[in-house]
Amino acid sequence: MKFLKYLFVAILIGIVAFAGYITTSDGTYDVKQSREFKIPVEVVFKSVNDFKNWEHWGPWYQIDSTIVTSYPENTSGVNASYSWVGKDGNGGSMKTLSLIPNKEIIQEINFGMGTTPKVYWNFETTPKGTMVTWGMKGESGFMEKIYWLTQGGIQKNLEPMYQRGLKQLEEYLTKEMEKHSLEVVGITTHKGGYYLYQTTTCGMESIGEKMGEMYANLGAFMQKHMIKPSGYAFSISHQWDEKNNQMNFSACFPIENNLKTDADILIAKQPAQKCFKFIAKGDYKFLQNAWNEASKTIKEQGYTETKDAFEVYINGPNNTQNPAEWITEIYIPVN
Repeated sequence: MKFLKYLFVAILIGIVAFAGYITTSDGTYDVKQSREFKIPVEVVFKSVNDFKNWEHWGPWYQIDSTIVTSYPENTSGVNASYSWVGKDGNGGSMKTLSLIPNKEIIQEINFGMGTTPKVYWNFETTPKGTMVTWGMKGESGFMEKIYWLTQGGIQKNLEPMYQRGLKQLEEYLTKEMEKHSLEVVGITTHKGGYYLYQTTTCGMESIGEKMGEMYANLGAFMQKHMIKPSGYAFSISHQWDEKNNQMNFSACFPIENNLKTDADILIAKQPAQKCFKFIAKGDYKFLQNAWNEASKTIKEQGYTETKDAFEVYINGPNNTQNPAEWITEIYIPVN
């Protein structure tokens, strides 16, 4: 009996000593990981800012496939939130506390263990794209210290998860930016109207560069003479030299009325005309495929293409850095 008494006392002393060690040990932590994305900062920030996107790349969904997420009405911006429940009924919630667009997001996470550590995101533009830093900092309570001690430490557990999460986020966004589609609208009448333009002929590989120069010239002329466009910028395809892989085209801005121009900037009037309309969504690199599909569709429906098809740029690089959100209307005159 005396032995058992001494054993009990020893165990009790051990428990007290362990509790004392846990209580007095430093529970502060700041765990983070960084990764450079070959993706514009606007695209990365916009996706991370909306909790609904997290299920596409969050590494915890691989750890626990039973996780069920719940979303309130507001899932992006300040005061946005979401919650989850996983195996054994364990769950938590997260809320966005503050943000600086394309720079920083500060969030609060609650695992139901008594403390609410801060989750933070930093976004920095680089020559290749965006440096993304994802981290969590706080101070562990008594039970959390015991938990992380039994798991081998908070850094050992979180750093690999953050590494994997950043990699999966970049892969997800890369695929999202490649999305493109072509919608067949059908026969419509384009109203036409006056437009300012410049025309050139160049190789297909130089069209983007030349078009940028021409729109800059048109914009400078319009600003100098206080002319406002009456619609979206567009380009007209006059002739394609398939043998030499060259295109003769015009960069255009629609305007309300006729006016005098100079030798560098010209004006014309586009007639009202019957067109077959398509809507292409996605990066401009997919436009050639869209044109090929459009020509095929027109032929299948029994129409004949006429001259001077044109593209109208509804949404583009000046509006968003995500090419999946670019919208181009294609009008092909037919009879």
